[in-house]
Amino acid sequence: MLTKNRIPLFILSIFCLEVLIYFWAVWTTEVDFVFAKCARNSGRASAGINLIILLMIGYYGLKEIYLDDKKKNTLWILITLYACNHFIHLFYVLQNFKSYTMELHISDNKHGFVTFIFILIIPIILWTFKNLSKVLYVGLTLHLFNVSYFIMETLYHKITPEKPSYHSQFGIAVTSIALFYILYRIFRENKFGLPPSEKTNSIVEN
Repeated sequence: MLTKNRIPLFILSIFCLEVLIYFWAVWTTEVDFVFAKCARNSGRASAGINLIILLMIGYYGLKEIYLDDKKKNTLWILITLYACNHFIHLFYVLQNFKSYTMELHISDNKHGFVTFIFILIIPIILWTFKNLSKVLYVGLTLHLFNVSYFIMETLYHKITPEKPSYHSQFGIAVTSIALFYILYRIFRENKFGLPPSEKTNSIVEN
């Protein structure tokens, strides 16, 4: 169960996973390609966590999630774990660029830089502002769509005529389906609202 008192344990688990990714890359890859493999697999871990978040929101809807403390805490923890994992992913990416004596310029990656900043600050916003306002509802939805777009864009660039990269195509397809699932849930919960028993307890601000 994802509970707040276990957050340090979950974060430690993410770090342990990334350490295992590193040692596995060292064990199975030539020295020059270690951080490339680390970045690739840590990115896959981030994509997996993001997919779980999307499916959770698609299944329940943000409004219902915020009516249940357990669901709300689970969502916040997942988004926090995503931020922690993606921070390590960025470290691997930077080390990979360094190993090839390349520089990663913010001016050439404005979208990625802005996305990364929001990945880090969104967990802070969620843990600070407990209620689901309209601004947070829209902002969090747009953030998740932006992150998912960035993930799919990365996967798309790995697909070439010489290397179809079927697992990347699968990742794009599954993430796209999850996003459509969220759009469906947004339509349902805003057009038909919550069940009468839940409306009376709704904490969504008008």
